[in-house]
Amino acid sequence: MDAVALRSQRHARRTVAMLGACLATTTAGTVYLFSTYGPALSHRLRLTSTQSNVVAISANYGLLLSGPFFGWAADTVGPRVLSVFAALGSFTAFSSLAYTYSGAWSVPHWLVLALYMVLVGLSAQAANMAAVTTTTKNFKQNRGSAVSLCIAFFGLSPFVLSHVNTVFFARGDEPDTFGYLRFLSCLGLTTSAVASACLFVVGFGPSRFRREVPPGFVVARAPSDSSSSSSGLLSEESEDEEQALVADTSAPGYGAVTKTMAAARAGASGVGSSSVSSATAAAAAAVANGTSEMPPPASRAIIDGIDYDTARDLGGLAYLRDPEAQLLMLVLFLCGGIGVFYNNNVGTMVNALYYSSAEHPEPSAVQRLINHHVAVVSLGSFGGRLAIGLIADT
Repeated sequence: MDAVALRSQRHARRTVAMLGACLATTTAGTVYLFSTYGPALSHRLRLTSTQSNVVAISANYGLLLSGPFFGWAADTVGPRVLSVFAALGSFTAFSSLAYTYSGAWSVPHWLVLALYMVLVGLSAQAANMAAVTTTTKNFKQNRGSAVSLCIAFFGLSPFVLSHVNTVFFARGDEPDTFGYLRFLSCLGLTTSAVASACLFVVGFGPSRFRREVPPGFVVARAPSDSSSSSSGLLSEESEDEEQALVADTSAPGYGAVTKTMAAARAGASGVGSSSVSSATAAAAAAVANGTSEMPPPASRAIIDGIDYDTARDLGGLAYLRDPEAQLLMLVLFLCGGIGVFYNNNVGTMVNALYYSSAEHPEPSAVQRLINHHVAVVSLGSFGGRLAIGLIADT
């Protein structure tokens, strides 16, 4: 298969994987829908305000506390296994809530409802990690935008599903909460199952654009490729953008890096030492003649596509001790909970305000008001997530 056909095939599989990731995160967003069915569930089962809040927050505990585990699982067993778990878990959790609400199933204690919601959160995190892991491994350029689009659908899900509730389940005198919960269970099963078939880890793949060689690097290729690399541009057939970059030996501190890279290139791709030496000598001559800039001592070295000045491999206790990681956790702890608190309680607040002021209250009318508030918050979440990713790539 020629390079163009291979590139097209990889591009098609990457597109399918991106669509599957967006579908998976749309399903994962059901964890933020408690306000659309929580008030009816609490009223039917006679839950107190405290009990209702514990049930609601249990989904967030399942979502947030399981993140490290599912991140590890996504790298170990693959995103498709996580999608299957998300499908089965979501179907089981929402089906259990539906039949408990209808009275077909009796629960010995209200904490069983909290366990159902923990399973909702676990399923959402599994679907989310499967989607984010696949997207991260498939995109190198504009990775921030790709990942932000993926998680933006996580925030958009309540907007879409609250409108579905308004159109199909909030008609008549009483909202059809049982039908809505059954719909969510079937939706989770179907979409996660479809996503599991679409989440291909394709890899970065060939570069589709020519790119200028960064200062301080030269192109090292086999003699047969010398014509394509003589222009100072990376070939479009390169399997990766930095595949052929070799650090300039004339720059301070690059000697050991160059020897390692030259040996790796010679062993892996058949590039002879004379080829590498001539390429680096040409770069040194260009620097001496003033036609190429001398990189500063702190110039970045790219080895096998990894920028070792910016890419840090942090994990475990090292991650917890990192100042930037601590700052990130502090910001999330102080600011992230505000939206979660509002999402979990907006239904209760709208209920209280509506029934305290309406002369002739209608359950379906208050349900539509709750759906409207959930949709507005969801739309803001979608826009914010997408904007942050775009800003990160600029």
